[in-house]
Amino acid sequence: MMGRVCLAVLVLARTGIAEAQPQRGSFEVSGGVRWAGAYNAGSAAANETRNPAAGSSPLTLFQTDSRVLNAPGVDVRAGIYVTSKLLVGAVFQYSRPTLRTHLSADFEGAPETNADSTVSSYVISGEAEYALTSHSWLPFVYGGAGQLREVPDGGEALTAAEIHAGGGARHSLTRGRHPLGVRAAVGASFRSRSAGFDQRHHVVPIASVGLTWGF
Repeated sequence: MMGRVCLAVLVLARTGIAEAQPQRGSFEVSGGVRWAGAYNAGSAAANETRNPAAGSSPLTLFQTDSRVLNAPGVDVRAGIYVTSKLLVGAVFQYSRPTLRTHLSADFEGAPETNADSTVSSYVISGEAEYALTSHSWLPFVYGGAGQLREVPDGGEALTAAEIHAGGGARHSLTRGRHPLGVRAAVGASFRSRSAGFDQRHHVVPIASVGLTWGF
């Protein structure tokens, strides 16, 4: 009797896992929130040409050191399962981080201060996600590439290449024809350029969490 009960439990468990697995050709959309970490955005000096009688070197009026602060945002996804474990699709992300510039070493002795401006940041990319196991919590790895567009308030738009990768986990909340689930991920985003005073690449920590809906 006990053996039959154990067999029934095992069959039900395997059935639940199978039901939780998406089928090849099925679609999925998701929406949630994202977070992008802070990074240094470069330094610059405001220089002025001296009167020739005072010397030939430039006169530094003040020094600036900039940093883009961490910021929440929106994360929207849509994809199709090529296999039961491989999902490919498109990702749209939007946030409005603050570009903070610290002003110091003023020529006239003014106190140090911060100047803040807001940057509208858009990322549009393609992405592939691969599930590592088939349990109720599904760990996965992901990677993708696309385009970053940042528009500082009152400034010129900047366009750059963006590559990202990381890992996370999924969990099914409902079963059936249109399963609902939760997805959480962490990773890093490589940007060839970003808003600020330098032209260097930046690596930004990223995280996201949201709800998924299959159909």
